Amino acid sequence: MMMKITILLSVTAVFFMYSCSGSDSGKSYSLKTGEYNYVISDSSGYSLVEGVMKIDSIKKELFPGSNEVTGSFTVTKTNKDTSYHGLTSLSANELKGYYNDSARTININTNPKIADANVFINANVSSKELKGSWYYSTFRGQNKEGGLFTAVKKK
Repeated sequence: MMMKITILLSVTAVFFMYSCSGSDSGKSYSLKTGEYNYVISDSSGYSLVEGVMKIDSIKKELFPGSNEVTGSFTVTKTNKDTSYHGLTSLSANELKGYYNDSARTININTNPKIADANVFINANVSSKELKGSWYYSTFRGQNKEGGLFTAVKKK
């Protein structure tokens, strides 16, 4: 009997220590409205487009696990790279997407008014940044190019 109590107390202590650890794992971070400085880069990290993304609203629970995100973005810097023709059409515009709070992921369409030639962003939400990838999709749904995406919330 004493052995069972010792094991139970040990398991409880280990669980308590891990649940109170200082790492980001296990913590839940919610997407916040406001402005974010973003960088869209190629797969090696070379910056292609930089700017400011503004998340205006997060409408909670459109359906389980999905919140609608609306906002806008501006481009402040574009590095010349003709091989990424999908980004040449990227300019200041509205954005629309979905945020999953339990998975801490966001999916953004940078041109929600048209069905072709769109840049889509998929990112993980942490306490300090949005970090993930982007891809350029055509009308037929073919992914033509892509790379990395990061955004840091402005203070």
